[in-house]
Amino acid sequence: GCSVAQSFMPTATPTYTVPPAPTSTPAPTATPTDIPFFLDATVMSFDQKAPILLYHRFIPDEDTKDATTFIYLSEFRRQLQALYDNGYSLVPLSSWIDGTYVVPPGRKPLVITMDDFWFADQIYITEEGIPSKFSGIGVMWQFAQENPDFGFSAAGFSNMGDKYYGDRQIGSHFFFSEDMDAMWRKLGNTMAWAIENNVSPYNHLLTHPDLSRTSDPDIQFEIEENDRLTRFYLTLVGREDLIPRLRNMIALPFGEWPATQSGMNVLRNYRNQEGNPVEAIFEAYLLADKQLTPSVYSGDFDPMNVTRITASAYMIEWVVSQAGELPSAEVCQLGPMREDQSSDREVIQGFIANAVSSGACPEGIYHLNDMIFLARQGSVTPHELSK
Repeated sequence: GCSVAQSFMPTATPTYTVPPAPTSTPAPTATPTDIPFFLDATVMSFDQKAPILLYHRFIPDEDTKDATTFIYLSEFRRQLQALYDNGYSLVPLSSWIDGTYVVPPGRKPLVITMDDFWFADQIYITEEGIPSKFSGIGVMWQFAQENPDFGFSAAGFSNMGDKYYGDRQIGSHFFFSEDMDAMWRKLGNTMAWAIENNVSPYNHLLTHPDLSRTSDPDIQFEIEENDRLTRFYLTLVGREDLIPRLRNMIALPFGEWPATQSGMNVLRNYRNQEGNPVEAIFEAYLLADKQLTPSVYSGDFDPMNVTRITASAYMIEWVVSQAGELPSAEVCQLGPMREDQSSDREVIQGFIANAVSSGACPEGIYHLNDMIFLARQGSVTPHELSK
């Protein structure tokens, strides 16, 4: 992309405690006139860790790879296949951060992120309304159609002020037209498609600055203006309705922190245009450090310093080798109950508590009917999203 910074810049939850040594089962049982009804809950382990992979640019196989951050489309497809074959399924980055992630039974969570977002080779929506097969998101889209239990989601950390958007596809390559209005509208519509289809944009700062050499006021401007332009392009194409779905997370350009504590505080204390505090800050460029990211339920989780792994061939091989060590999602059958009880939060809490205390099901994070419960140390509590 061209370096044209100016061109992007138009002016207390309830707890269910298991009673000690119950003499009878407190959960309701089906009467002979009822048809027994059972619910399957998906259970995630509290000890879960996940690879958070970092990609940059995607190129067709006939091109020359002139940077380590480029990956051939066919190579990316092979990586997805290896990850899928070894039990990984995608979860949205936001769900990993807020603890709502879940994968199909027998699978393990995986997060894919892309930096320097809104290059067309990362995501380009064709006239058919789907991502181009010559873009990274297009490869993921096609793979998800063929393997639905892999899932489809990605996080894109954007620099809104350092590139044009390639708004035309010719063959396997992308170009930008001279019609600037059409280009920016194409970008806005691409952003809208992304948000509606689980490709979530986050903040990688306006011009990808080295924060260790950037003043505090300039750090603040780079974050704020990046957010403002994200909202501007959605507004440009009449999609202001999507703005409330934008979340506040930041990836450090070059993986570099500000040099001063006050600069770090600018990042940690940043609130977006809707007034929401920053949820997480992501590092990058762990080229050799083999690190999986602990979940929000772990004592090791630090949302202000989240690890990501650069998705080199070497690191993908390592991630695949770790699959056997990671817990998979399990199924716990709850019941029998009456069907009209299947959406009753307190009834379900009781069934989970009984299943765990009897040893029929493990402690863990229980997902069912869009509800989440945490079962541990003899109690079951609903998981409420903090705002």
